[in-house]
Amino acid sequence: MTFAASDSIGNSRQRGFRLRCFLGLSFLWVTAGIALHAQVEIDRAVHLAKAEGYVVNIQGKPLQHAEVTLDQNGKPIYTTRTDDRGAFHFDHASGHYTFRVARTEYAPAEEDVILDFQIASSLARKKLYVIVGPGACADTCSSVFTSKHDFQKALKKHQNTN
Repeated sequence: MTFAASDSIGNSRQRGFRLRCFLGLSFLWVTAGIALHAQVEIDRAVHLAKAEGYVVNIQGKPLQHAEVTLDQNGKPIYTTRTDDRGAFHFDHASGHYTFRVARTEYAPAEEDVILDFQIASSLARKKLYVIVGPGACADTCSSVFTSKHDFQKALKKHQNTN
């Protein structure tokens, strides 16, 4: 029975190997679980190099002289107005803000934005394209886009329904 002694040594080594594998996999599962949990809170803010864009109503007409702000903690930090073309821009702003178009005869609009000069933000050259909804609506009637294509598609959809 010399095989029994070597067998038990082999089994012992095998059990140790299996235990290390199990513990290693358990650690990976726990680590993956923590990583997955951490990924649940996704930053939904739009990253932009500059805060600029256009504000129009649902007919596609520029919203002239509307107040546009960049707010932090509910307080306006930067304020400007749209021009005759509905265009706006903020100079020298950087950081995390809530972009807001104030209520006029149209519904207000808002979007979380992060203004930073990152390569990806700069190359994308995104602008904010805002369609404000009817004044009787809540915030959900207005839309903010960073894609000109999606903006034009939404305008076309609104015009076809009216």
